[in-house]
Amino acid sequence: MLRQGSLLSRVLAASLLAGALLAGWVLVVAPVIAAYQDVSQEIEERQLLLARYRGLAGQRPALAARLAVLEQQAAKLGGYLKGSSDALAAAELQDHARAVIEGAGGSLRSTQILPAAPVDSKVPVRRAALRIQFGIDIEGLQKVLYQLETGQPYLFVDQLTVRQQRMRRSSKEPEQEPLLDVSFEVFGYVRGTAA
Repeated sequence: MLRQGSLLSRVLAASLLAGALLAGWVLVVAPVIAAYQDVSQEIEERQLLLARYRGLAGQRPALAARLAVLEQQAAKLGGYLKGSSDALAAAELQDHARAVIEGAGGSLRSTQILPAAPVDSKVPVRRAALRIQFGIDIEGLQKVLYQLETGQPYLFVDQLTVRQQRMRRSSKEPEQEPLLDVSFEVFGYVRGTAA
């Protein structure tokens, strides 16, 4: 048994005290210091983000003014179909396509207005489209496609199908250029107001 005040009891008491202090450090003080350092680092990162956001917020009026100027310039460009509604825009598209086809010597057989669709929820632009069927010769088809895709308003041809018409020829008639049955979808864009 150890005597009170002996060297061994003092060393043992000091060891127990050191163990208790070390355990207190590991279990209480070290996690608090680590948590404090993590929070300090997170605060610094958030302050940097806040400074960036404030800088971007300061640029907002200048960017809004620039956007307004660009929207005015885009409105002045003639690339869009005109019309206060989808039906009026489709009617303009139909009249334009008819004029181009008949101007190239074609005979319009049918047009079908396709449902208008928004291009993107963030952009106030809608897509107006037609499905067209007509008869024409090869040179006229080239003129129609060229005028539709390079003229104003900007139009795009999609799903083009071309078939040769069956023709009855007598031996007395001179050789004619074959007529083509043509069908395609043509679409353009209508500027609208932002929702």
